[in-house]
Amino acid sequence: MTAQPLVVFGGTFDPPHLGHQQVIVGLRSTLRLPLMVIPNGHPVHRRTPSASPEDRLRMAQLMVQEVGDPLVSVSDLEVGRPGPSYTSDTLARLLDGDPERTLLLAVGSDAARSLWRWHRPDLVAELARLVVFDRPGARIGAGAAVEELKGHGWLGREPELVSLTAPEVEASRVRARLRRGEVAEGLLAAPVLRYIRERGLYRESAPAAPVADGIIAPR
Repeated sequence: MTAQPLVVFGGTFDPPHLGHQQVIVGLRSTLRLPLMVIPNGHPVHRRTPSASPEDRLRMAQLMVQEVGDPLVSVSDLEVGRPGPSYTSDTLARLLDGDPERTLLLAVGSDAARSLWRWHRPDLVAELARLVVFDRPGARIGAGAAVEELKGHGWLGREPELVSLTAPEVEASRVRARLRRGEVAEGLLAAPVLRYIRERGLYRESAPAAPVADGIIAPR
């Protein structure tokens, strides 16, 4: 029997912050489907994450525990896979054994407009339907992002557009605060912040985590 449709929400989560958390809550409330959070292992088109894949996976798990929704899970699919993290590969793996299952790939409007540059965008379009969300602070609305994407030849199924009230939180600013030892309460779930402090992550003296040369953004 074909499994229930699944929403896939990927990203670097370096670190996972309250903005991510509220996006998850908003997507669950709007779509009412199981949602899987997938921290990427070795992103290709962005700089090396500050925290290791394993630390980012653990922080994502702590964040999702705070959400407290049994239909939200965290997958180590990309963290446990060697080599570059490509969304097309991840979606294909999720469909192994159940090719008729419906996957919905949730991406922010800013990322959606560049999806045509991801690895194998044709395969991404074939394997999943897009859910494009915008929120306060987004540089472009979901509808405009989809039109821009179509202008680059996107031929996937008609994306679903979602507006969320989740706050815009920039991970780079969170990392900067943590490096300077400034207050980060209100930006991170308490267990995530505690884990960061216990592990000494993002401190000025902390070296960047080694990552092999190479999901979401763009991947």
